[in-house]
Amino acid sequence: MKTWLFAIAALALSASAPINAIHIAHAAAAAGPKYYFQTQDVKAGPEVDAALKAYALEALKADLAARPEWASDIGPGISARPGEDRTALVAELKKRNLRGFDVTVRIETFKKEMKDPKPGGRLKRLGIEMKVSVVGTTIPEAKLAFNGTGEAAIEAEVSEARLADDTANVGKEVVKDAIKQAVDQAVLKLSMPKSAPVNESRKKKKG
Repeated sequence: MKTWLFAIAALALSASAPINAIHIAHAAAAAGPKYYFQTQDVKAGPEVDAALKAYALEALKADLAARPEWASDIGPGISARPGEDRTALVAELKKRNLRGFDVTVRIETFKKEMKDPKPGGRLKRLGIEMKVSVVGTTIPEAKLAFNGTGEAAIEAEVSEARLADDTANVGKEVVKDAIKQAVDQAVLKLSMPKSAPVNESRKKKKG
């Protein structure tokens, strides 16, 4: 299968972030794990099949796990999903000085289109576009802590004999690219220092 990538995806925020913000992210990574994550069920419409949703979940786990400032394994029997008893989890996070988050990927849009072969070609073309968002909420308060979005699109020539496999492979590449963009954006936002509210600054000057 020949794959043709089109740059219609939005650039990740990290590509245009200020240099000092990038340095902050690098420093955080060098210091070791600062955050703990648990992935939650993928949110998607009926147009997204179960296999692609499962792959989106694995892609999210793999992307975060590859980042040295993020940890997902802090001991057997400690992890607990929302709604379950998280006393042991919260205690362990405090002991390790880790900030804990439930992280969810939501497939916002998913478009799949089969096109005629290019002039002179014989293979049909499959186009898949996707937009995702990644959201993190605090453990155990469940308050919104960060979010990021990503978009990706791929068009590929596909064989009728391998249509199912080719479609699955194209879908995986699209979701992987979109999730990486979203996670890049989300974790960069999380690593940037929070500025003091304007009102607080004015109060200090008046005092």
